[in-house]
Order: sequence, then C-alpha cells, then structure tokens
Amino acid sequence: METLLLEKFGWHRSKHSAISRQLSVISYQLSAISYQLSAFSFQLMGYVTGF
Repeated sequence: METLLLEKFGWHRSKHSAISRQLSVISYQLSAISYQLSAFSFQLMGYVTGF
C-alpha cells in the first residue's frame, strides 16, 4: 500500500514538472513574441514620424 502511494506521488510529481516545464516554454515564447511586437511598433512609429 505504501509503495503504491509513493509510486503514485512520484508519477504525479513528474507529471507536474513536465507541465511546469511546458508552461515555462510557453511563457518564454510569449515574451519573445511581445518583444518582437514592441520592436515592430517602434519601427512603425519611426517610419510614421520619419515619413
């Protein structure tokens, strides 16, 4: 009974770590996208003011 509980807990932990790793990757991609968007808007503003 105890080993089964430990096994279940270990599996839950590994699943949780995988989910958190996926979340960190998603957040990294989101920050990269927001950075690109801000750079694009900055270029756009420079183009509009320069024009």
